[in-house]
Amino acid sequence: MQIRSEAAARLSARRVSSYNGCMIRRVSLLAFLFAFLVAAAAWGDVWVLTVDGEIGRGTVSYLRNGLAAAADAGASHVVIDLATPGGLLDAAVAGRDAILDATIPTVAYINREAFSAGALLAISCERIVFAPGGVLGAATPVVFDGTGVAEASEKVVSATRSLFRSTAEAFGRPPEVAEAMVDPTLAVENLVEADRLLTLSAAQAAAWGYSDGEAGSFEALLALLGAEGEPRVDYAARTIDRVLEILTTRWLAAILIAVGLVGLIVEMLVPGFGVAGILGIACLGAFFWSHVLVGLAGWESIALLLGGVLAVFLEIFVFTAADFGAAGLAGLVLIGLGFYTAMVGPLTDREAALRAIAVVSAAVLVGIAVAVVLLARLPKTRLRFGGVILSSTISGRAFRRRGPVEGRDSWAGMRGTAATDLRPVGVGRFGEERIDVVCQEGYLAKGTAIEVVEDAGIRKVVRRIEGGERE
Repeated sequence: MQIRSEAAARLSARRVSSYNGCMIRRVSLLAFLFAFLVAAAAWGDVWVLTVDGEIGRGTVSYLRNGLAAAADAGASHVVIDLATPGGLLDAAVAGRDAILDATIPTVAYINREAFSAGALLAISCERIVFAPGGVLGAATPVVFDGTGVAEASEKVVSATRSLFRSTAEAFGRPPEVAEAMVDPTLAVENLVEADRLLTLSAAQAAAWGYSDGEAGSFEALLALLGAEGEPRVDYAARTIDRVLEILTTRWLAAILIAVGLVGLIVEMLVPGFGVAGILGIACLGAFFWSHVLVGLAGWESIALLLGGVLAVFLEIFVFTAADFGAAGLAGLVLIGLGFYTAMVGPLTDREAALRAIAVVSAAVLVGIAVAVVLLARLPKTRLRFGGVILSSTISGRAFRRRGPVEGRDSWAGMRGTAATDLRPVGVGRFGEERIDVVCQEGYLAKGTAIEVVEDAGIRKVVRRIEGGERE
């Protein structure tokens, strides 16, 4: 009787297990079918990305994200609706690369005009469709020289002309037509004379292979593409695209550089890790994050910055604490190069490059000056930038300025011990007095016997006493 009961229990358990497994498979199948139906519903949509107004660095992020989202959704086409007078050449180059890298068919819809940088985006698409009255071209690069608009240097014009030529060749379009949009000295027989910049109307573009037709409405465009009845999905600019546009402006980039350097310098010289380090890392992170996303900064820029910070770190903590030598200067140069290479692209004109150099130089100098002033005043105030995570060895008494002990005119020659680790800044104890000191060697451990070798008011430089015992 007992044996039968156990067998029945095992049989019942197997049946329950089989039922549960069957239910799991059914639920999984239903989930798969639901996901398939959702994907099928989105498959075949025509996505529209609108570039209206000047092309800036936020446009690059917008195009990249829109093209990626359209590909993920399985769109049949991406239409780039262009109504732009042009914009930044570096942004247009990065946008061109994003369009050429797209994995789904791209269509440029010239919905009024696509001049200058807009013309480069248009010819980067597989197909070009004109709205009635649309025009394409006038792409000679220009610069703002402070007094007005001037034509870019021959080097920039030549590089831009080659860029237009190679883009046109990628889709079998006549390259000489694309070059004539950039260089007014070029003539194309039966199209444009020398010394006149080329701008194509819809009819001219069709005759010369730069148009796949005209469409006065979205429905007509779908018919032209063979996508009648497919839903339209408008991809709107996101907040992040507007943020990137702001973060990559020169004046804000200068602020991020200056504040970031101040934070890092103060953090390296003040014990503890707190507000200064967090603020510095956040500012420099925002600078490079924004410039990487818009296609300007690469890993080489970040490598230069990290190399410069390492050199400055070695200068402060390893080589010397009293003087700023070759390693420190080399570090500053590398840091400047890291910022500069993140702000310019391969086709940045001379004037823009000089402005970038001026911005970086000014920001670095301001950052160093502000850091020096803060560090000079920190011993006289209770506000420590390492205050978020204060070292327990730093007391309120350490923050007050100390004059010489009674009966002495200077601290020079006084001996004591390091009350905290000196990195190189820390606290020294001289009898009952605790004061802020700077270690000449760069680093000394807590308890090391020290002697004041220089008393410059609020700055006391100490060195290790040879043969002195640690507490």
